[in-house]
Amino acid sequence: MTLKLRLNLLITALLLLILFAGAFLSLNNALQNAHAEVKSAEKLVLYLFDTAILNNNTIGQQKIARKTFNLQRLNHMRHIKIELLDNDGQVLDSNQNTNSAPPNEAPAWFESLANRLTTKWEPSVRTLEYQGKEIGRLVITPDPTYEYAEKWKYMSDLFKLVLVFFVLVNITVIWAVAQALKPTEKILYALNELEEGDLDTRLPTFKLPELARIGEKFNRMIETLQSSIQKNHKLTQELITLQEQERKSLARDLHDEFGQCLTAIHTDASVVLKASEKKYPELQQSALAITQLSRHLIDMVSGLLQKLRPGILDELGLEAAIQDTVETWKVRHPEIRTGLTISGLDNMLPETHSIAVYRLIQECLTNISRHAQAKNIAIEVFKLSKSGKTGLQVVIKDDGKGFNTKKTDGLGLPGMRERVEGLGGTLKIQSSINLNSGTEITAWIPTSI
Repeated sequence: MTLKLRLNLLITALLLLILFAGAFLSLNNALQNAHAEVKSAEKLVLYLFDTAILNNNTIGQQKIARKTFNLQRLNHMRHIKIELLDNDGQVLDSNQNTNSAPPNEAPAWFESLANRLTTKWEPSVRTLEYQGKEIGRLVITPDPTYEYAEKWKYMSDLFKLVLVFFVLVNITVIWAVAQALKPTEKILYALNELEEGDLDTRLPTFKLPELARIGEKFNRMIETLQSSIQKNHKLTQELITLQEQERKSLARDLHDEFGQCLTAIHTDASVVLKASEKKYPELQQSALAITQLSRHLIDMVSGLLQKLRPGILDELGLEAAIQDTVETWKVRHPEIRTGLTISGLDNMLPETHSIAVYRLIQECLTNISRHAQAKNIAIEVFKLSKSGKTGLQVVIKDDGKGFNTKKTDGLGLPGMRERVEGLGGTLKIQSSINLNSGTEITAWIPTSI
């Protein structure tokens, strides 16, 4: 659950709590007022009838008549029900007209709730006597129906108003929270860009002081990280340059010294072998062994020279070196179908960039032969621009068994990544040991072309 959703739910819950609490208090206050009005009307009627009983001469008879009090004149008093009963309990007169339309009553649940929240309604009885005998009764019963109907209408209107207020406040709060948390989207975007390797991303200056400090600290962190990475890249490039120089020097020594000596040994052994065929047959076997061994050593030295420093890279350029490496690979691994596509490649690349691309392809082919068990390989090298910068894109795909990208210590990938990132490029590896979907390595190296 997001922070925005949590805040909205919390605020909505608080508003609902306030709404229900306010509704309950308003209802209780309204019911108390209704109860007071009904009781006041009841007391008034009782006083009036007590006075009328004392001053009414018609009561001094053995029977009371329907028109004794003329209760129909009191039909406007809706809060109470007034009934005149004879000695047999028959209703002689009432202030309520049975033919009139019933009031707009409140819902049953509202009346039930109201009755629970107020005191119980009890009727008041005034006995009519003649010569010590009861000749009738005047029963006054509180009737809160109309009052409940009025309070229900009042509460309904109030609830509608409060509901509109609640909706407006909730919308306002949701908008305010969204606006307050809107900068977090920019922060998340910047973090994602940082995760993708974009060190040029920066956070703007936020209005909120707390977020402004976060943005300031984030930008300082990026600047520090960028400075550290640049220093590491510079150091890595220096180490790679020294390594390539050492390889170049070693390759030159192997070629000039060791290689020439092996060539001389092979030549002399060939002469001895040829001479032994006629004059010294006892030496033929030894001469043949020396010839074969020297040839084997020459081939080994040639292979080492190719790995240390391919001469074709210095003589004919990167494209020719890549093609030669791939063709040599095809000869050694005929069971694997290998495709190569090169486009837009300029041979006037800086030496560091050419070596980086060459070593990347060389290392990937070595890993595939050792670990992938692939049947097909596709290699692409082409020019690609990113963020206004021109560079080389190298894509190497295979359909092998894949590997766990989190454990790459023995695959030479950390060295490749350092070499590529040291030049300001990026290296992405897509592979999974569970899916058996092969491996795709994509490298982009910015160049001056």
